[in-house]
Amino acid sequence: MKNTLYGNGINDDYPAIQELLDTKASEVSLPAPEKCYLISRTLKIHGGQTLKLGRFTTIRLMPHSNCSMLEDDDFHTYKENICIDGGIWDMNNAEQAPNPYHYADETGKTTRDRLNLLGDRKDLTAFADIYTGICMRFCRIRRLIIKNITLKNPVTYGVQMGYTEDFTVRDILFDYTTGAPKLWNMDGIHIEGHCKNGTLCNLKGTCHDDLVAITADDGLYGPIENITVDGIFAEHAHSAVRLLSHGLPIKNIKISNVYGSYYVYCIGLTKYHGGEDERGFMKNILIENVAACASEGTSDVKGGYYPFIWVQKGLDIEGLSIRNVERDEKTYPTPLLKVDEGATVKRMRLSDIYQESHLDTEVPLLDIEGDVEFLTKENIKSKRQS
Repeated sequence: MKNTLYGNGINDDYPAIQELLDTKASEVSLPAPEKCYLISRTLKIHGGQTLKLGRFTTIRLMPHSNCSMLEDDDFHTYKENICIDGGIWDMNNAEQAPNPYHYADETGKTTRDRLNLLGDRKDLTAFADIYTGICMRFCRIRRLIIKNITLKNPVTYGVQMGYTEDFTVRDILFDYTTGAPKLWNMDGIHIEGHCKNGTLCNLKGTCHDDLVAITADDGLYGPIENITVDGIFAEHAHSAVRLLSHGLPIKNIKISNVYGSYYVYCIGLTKYHGGEDERGFMKNILIENVAACASEGTSDVKGGYYPFIWVQKGLDIEGLSIRNVERDEKTYPTPLLKVDEGATVKRMRLSDIYQESHLDTEVPLLDIEGDVEFLTKENIKSKRQS
């Protein structure tokens, strides 16, 4: 090797690790370091590669690097078969430029300003040279696997992907203990336009935005379909899952086995932004096996904003099933399920839903203000403890 792999927590390991990746070897396996690996620039992984670290090997972004830690090598063209296996990926957010969605850079522009200048955002290549504060970014990949990793203190999201098909994200731990400088925009896994055929399972830890975000009209615009989320375990997190559409469709989504406590909402089917003439569209959404409740907010974001399960105004949904939900509420009297006025649901099936309240005030079980064309309910009960 031309470059030295130090692993001493002092010297920059980026040149050596990138040199190994650039051999195009099918597997690049980093040995156990003396202390940890440090990188000063974004690592670029190629198609047909696995990058493997020990499960608890730390790789840390050096101070003032102000970049993502890992990306695929070319956002413009499709590639196949990329796997990230193992490691504690520490973005070291306290020593990077602050959250670029809220704080301007030296030119006076935030990331939002830069994205607004792009106009019609159909292509993640437009993000390539913009500092977003995201730990890992992927685009145009068939068969992506991310497994057995810890995402530690990103500036914003842990992982962002777009135009990604046949992907698996599993056995992920979120270790978000500090903000940059506040606990804002700190999503876990952020799935954007043109993603399909994906599985996310066994996700644990606290995020300070959506632990899983499935967004057709947010950073990268495009339809999303055939996604399964199975197993979220979090305490005092912002929210478990958000679906977001204000024009492009989200179809065939299954969310199951969600546990813990959430301070803004648990599961949100949202429009979030877009004009009054724009409407979001979702089809065939299943939510099942949820045992969770609200929790107190943080010093940066107060809790109790929205319903526990929320259908926001401006959405049209064809097929929403919610079953086997248990909420033992001690914190906020928000409805268990609310369908906003201005939302429409063609078919909604509710079954085996139980809520127990320990609060002095009434906690609504169902608050349906929108237009539900066909509603079936079975075994739904709310109880208030005296």
